[in-house]
Amino acid sequence: MSTPDVSAAQKIARYALIGSLVLLGAWMLQHFLAALCWAVVLAIATSSIYDRWLGRFSGKRRNVWAALSFTGLVGIVLIVPLVYGGIVAVREALSLVHAYIRSGTAPDLPQWLLQIPLLGDWLRDVVAERFKHAEQAGSAAMAIPARPAMYYEWTRVVGEQLLRRLSTFVFTLLTLYFVYLNRDGLRRDVPRVSRRLFGPTVEALLVRVAEAIRATVDGIVLVAVAEGAIMAGVYAAVGAPHPILLGTLTGAFAMVPFAAPVVFGAAALLLGSQGAVGAAITVVVSGSVLLFVADHFVRPLIIGEGAKLPFLWVLLGILGGIESFGLVGVFLGPALMAALVSLWRGWVAQPPE
Repeated sequence: MSTPDVSAAQKIARYALIGSLVLLGAWMLQHFLAALCWAVVLAIATSSIYDRWLGRFSGKRRNVWAALSFTGLVGIVLIVPLVYGGIVAVREALSLVHAYIRSGTAPDLPQWLLQIPLLGDWLRDVVAERFKHAEQAGSAAMAIPARPAMYYEWTRVVGEQLLRRLSTFVFTLLTLYFVYLNRDGLRRDVPRVSRRLFGPTVEALLVRVAEAIRATVDGIVLVAVAEGAIMAGVYAAVGAPHPILLGTLTGAFAMVPFAAPVVFGAAALLLGSQGAVGAAITVVVSGSVLLFVADHFVRPLIIGEGAKLPFLWVLLGILGGIESFGLVGVFLGPALMAALVSLWRGWVAQPPE
């Protein structure tokens, strides 16, 4: 075998080995990939804030103390609203469920709704079917204390879910700490390795991906929090039951484009079933206007300008990312679309050979 043939074979074997090791490592860390992705997203989204935070420290161990303290702040900022909102939401949800179960009766639908052809009869049948066993369910709920096995099973399931989410959260913060601690080395090494593997043009691609993630965090999270807070005020103003629960759900659903109407539409139906037609119309109009402004002006402006993406690709990236990767896909999807669009623009701009 000639020397060039040996060299080519060695290169093929080397890349095959590298690919196998990468796949093996990904398979081994599959349960921690979500935590790693969240850490990368948080590190990129907070990079400018961390620069200012790092400037407050001095001395040989400044990187350690800055990374440790800032990671703790990020953990507090993330966990405190989640815990508080979760406690309030669970308490209000349980109160709402118990109120319907113990009442043993279906909610009264307004006459104007029942008089709609076809729709009125369908709604009457659905509500009657849904609540026909409410009295039996209320009696069963009163007998639950005598069945500790059900409490044990419910506690076990909830405990497993909480433990899984807590472990992901802890590993996310742990990874985030080391990313902050070794940020200068990562900034230097990642582009260097990428250039060796894919050439010098990949550096602009990495910058575009980072900008897309940062813009998506601003456009998704901040806009969703604002929508939830505003709608919580609307719910409270019109006298809707459990406004904090509804506002929290609205903010959570607002992270997915065009999903918020599921919540404020349900709230409007609930108010309409209680005879508060004006309040229901106010909720629908307020939610629709807020959703239209947020999804058609504010969010595309923030994400599109930061990621250099048309709104259609932003929307497809968010929805496709959620479908493929779960909640973290909200941020990874637009980043991937930004990389693809950047590649496309680079190929289009390249002069023909």
